[in-house]
Amino acid sequence: MKVLMVDDDRTLCDLVSAYLRNVGIDVACAYDGPQALRIQSEQPVDIVLLDVMLPRVDGFEVLARVRRISDVPVIMLSAKGEETDRVRGLESGADDYLPKPFGSKELLARMRALLRRAKIGVDCSSLELGDLRLDVSRSEATVAKETIALTSVESAVLKLLCERAGRPVTRVHLYRVVFNRDCLPFDRSLDTHVSNLRRKLGVKLDGGARIQAVRGIGYQYIP
Repeated sequence: MKVLMVDDDRTLCDLVSAYLRNVGIDVACAYDGPQALRIQSEQPVDIVLLDVMLPRVDGFEVLARVRRISDVPVIMLSAKGEETDRVRGLESGADDYLPKPFGSKELLARMRALLRRAKIGVDCSSLELGDLRLDVSRSEATVAKETIALTSVESAVLKLLCERAGRPVTRVHLYRVVFNRDCLPFDRSLDTHVSNLRRKLGVKLDGGARIQAVRGIGYQYIP
């Protein structure tokens, strides 16, 4: 595994890099946005750890530029813990969001969960449901012959919902499979990803919603 860590806090970069290298992970560090984009273009990586507050070009802009050329998994890192910042990061294409300060073990667990999901996607065949076709390996959906780019998290959520179309999938199950963690109070990560999916996929041919919330349970895809 090769990781790109983007953070202007060099001490934090050194600490995280040392921990990851001790468990056999190769780490490249960038301390501002332009340097991160240069490294990403020259040395393709398996995952990006991206701080929000960066000099010269902030993390949201770096994420937007990365997403134009790559679907590499991205975990946003930030001392800002407000919901608006988490939502903005997820809506911009981040796969996960980890507020500072964070534990190294939790960071590693989230990284491994993202990479497991990417590996599963490579081995998974496409799914078709009505006018929707999901290619998990490419993180793409096709609706009415229009190809729609998804993040790896959106693809994983949609896969679970489509596999159980017509039946509710619990929030607990979605969080454990997609995020590899329990659903915590006030954690709206899943809801943001579902909202993004609804916006990207649009409504069904009959005008009905594709994904419905099931009060007190979770979500279901309507076949």
